[in-house]
Amino acid sequence: MRRTQAGFGLLEAMLALAMGLMVLTAASQLLVASHQAWRLQGAALRLQDDTRLALLRMAQDVRMAGMFGCLQLRPDDIKDPSARQALAQPLLIGPSSLELVVAETSAYTGKPDWTLFTDCRKEAVVSDLPPAHFGEHMALRLSRHRYELRDSTLYFVWGRSTQPLIEHVRQMQVTHEKTPGAGRIDIALTLFEPTLQLEQRHEISIALRNLGADS
Repeated sequence: MRRTQAGFGLLEAMLALAMGLMVLTAASQLLVASHQAWRLQGAALRLQDDTRLALLRMAQDVRMAGMFGCLQLRPDDIKDPSARQALAQPLLIGPSSLELVVAETSAYTGKPDWTLFTDCRKEAVVSDLPPAHFGEHMALRLSRHRYELRDSTLYFVWGRSTQPLIEHVRQMQVTHEKTPGAGRIDIALTLFEPTLQLEQRHEISIALRNLGADS
């Protein structure tokens, strides 16, 4: 009795191999596309987070610019000539820079540029002396803060310290919008991630609390 043999022929094997290759190709393309989307999403989130922190820091300084205590300062209250000039123009906008004279919060350490001593009744003095010099008077730290874009990096300059805030910045635009009663500062940062060719633009508007529209 003749025994019947069963199995795959050459045609069936070639067809199965071709189908397997098609499935593997589709799966690999899907994997590459998913990986690229994951990289783009991760890069976009990092840019957003870094930019948000930088803009919030700049917004805090804008709100504190020109906040020089509870009494209106007179020229003879300011003992340091450099302080007199700086406090007269507490907001300076350059092509790719923003410079402010701000009242610093307790988060800053080290020696401020100047200290405002006041009793909030009739006496106010701006000096370069340390806060402990005037005893019981309220001491307010005043310093010059500068944000500037150099070689696609946004830097924060404070005294002798220069700190990079965010990289891959293509453009920084600062505009002083003058409105009746009070003005505002508009800041726009355009970021570019060269590896993934990803570009983002982020904007923020900050109302001027202590500076009028004419400042």
